[in-house]
Amino acid sequence: MEKPKLEFLEILRGGKNLLAFSSGADSTALYFLLKSYGINFDIAIVDYGTRCQSILEIQRAKTLCFWDNKQCHILKSPKIEKNFEHNARIIRYEFFQSLALKETYTNIVLAHQLDDKFEWFLMQFCKGTNINAMLIQPHITQRIKDYEYNILRPMLGISKQEILNYLREQKIFYFEDFSNSNTHFKRNYFRHHFTHKILEEFKKGIAFSFKLLEESKFALALDDLGGYYCFASSPKDLYAIDLAYKKLGYILSKKQKFQIQKYLNLQEYSLVFGDKIALEKRNNKIYIFPYLLNIRINKQEREIYRKMNLPKKFRQFYHYQQSLKKLPT
Repeated sequence: MEKPKLEFLEILRGGKNLLAFSSGADSTALYFLLKSYGINFDIAIVDYGTRCQSILEIQRAKTLCFWDNKQCHILKSPKIEKNFEHNARIIRYEFFQSLALKETYTNIVLAHQLDDKFEWFLMQFCKGTNINAMLIQPHITQRIKDYEYNILRPMLGISKQEILNYLREQKIFYFEDFSNSNTHFKRNYFRHHFTHKILEEFKKGIAFSFKLLEESKFALALDDLGGYYCFASSPKDLYAIDLAYKKLGYILSKKQKFQIQKYLNLQEYSLVFGDKIALEKRNNKIYIFPYLLNIRINKQEREIYRKMNLPKKFRQFYHYQQSLKKLPT
């Protein structure tokens, strides 16, 4: 069996990592996968005190860290009287965040996998909500006070069955959480009645659909900044560029999209389509705006725009927009 492939390996190799651990199948698999990819990390585990085996799970975590020379951060949770899933989540995320701030971890690594992603999607879909709430994001950047860290989910493309196969093949021990069979919890209800059966047959299609949904979610977040669009460059540039052009009243042809594709990995580029809409990249930002010619800019203002690091064609559009603001109403 080929080893499951993790996402965000470059980010993980360049950061200080904290793995959210439980001694269950998913986090145990991620523990050993991170080791196999040469990623350094510590672990954090929460004892909710709801199961007899939690003492053994904590001991397992300590033992792994002892042999692998890792820090094992442990939190004994206060008793949760009601709404266990919701309040348990708040407790553990506050614990992870406090560790990130105290120990300067740059990445908090979570063991959510494809089944979790699909379960969450169905739960939110059936409850009635928007696409933003339906998707578990693989990479989130959090900023607390003056400190910034990432929440990474490197296993979202890996199914539960692939994880179990990996653990079995590598003969890795893990604890089974028997509360997972309690369909009183909504997530377990969806898991037992829907997600597991559907994923068995349609795993590849579901994973690909999630990829498209995440791209469309990014594009839908584009904001009109006053007749133009500007956003940070990302692997989803082409999708966002296409939508921005549509919002500005221009439909890119297939040939034009292929042309743009050739430029996406460059540090800087400048294109105009139909003599109407310009596309420029500079300083890792994408600018899409109406193409204007013969806008006169004096030397002093040109220097200001240069210091602002604006792309050259965009400077004419920007100057025109600024001049409109100065007109009397």
